[in-house]
Amino acid sequence: MVMRSDIPVKEIMTREVCIANKNETLLEASKKMLEYGVGSVVVVENGKPVGIVTEKDILYKVVSKNRTPSDVKVEEVMSTPLVTVKPTTSLRDAVDIMRRRGIRRLPVVDDNGNLVGIVTDNDIISVAVDIGEFSSLFEEDYKEEEIGGKCERCGRMTDRLYDVEGMKVCEDCYEVLR
Repeated sequence: MVMRSDIPVKEIMTREVCIANKNETLLEASKKMLEYGVGSVVVVENGKPVGIVTEKDILYKVVSKNRTPSDVKVEEVMSTPLVTVKPTTSLRDAVDIMRRRGIRRLPVVDDNGNLVGIVTDNDIISVAVDIGEFSSLFEEDYKEEEIGGKCERCGRMTDRLYDVEGMKVCEDCYEVLR
């Protein structure tokens, strides 16, 4: 029997991806992100994804450095090389890639390397909750204890502790250690 979490990402991916070219300004790319209601723009060259710019990139590489978005080219702040998946990649494999790489978005490319969609952590969580496989899909990350106590990392008392490599930690420390 095939588990529902083994369904391919093509079944949940967003096909209309917010894209930009690397010569656009960050101001133009940011406006596109607002228009699409998303937190990233995939940078494409000849239909093939070459990088990604996220809200975090804008905050860390532009805003915090007091740079003017209309003076910054997308190419200057995009994250590259880009981690991508095929449409046939399973949800479970996509989650594993995201977790190992510490990323929240995976552009989906066909066999020719053309951008055909994007799958995000929110897409996966929504589907996992809908199909009732949230805990099994995220079993390695989602190790919640029923009882609270003292965080072994920061010493704070909390009503819920998480197990990270045998250490009982609060939610804040859990996020840092993941």
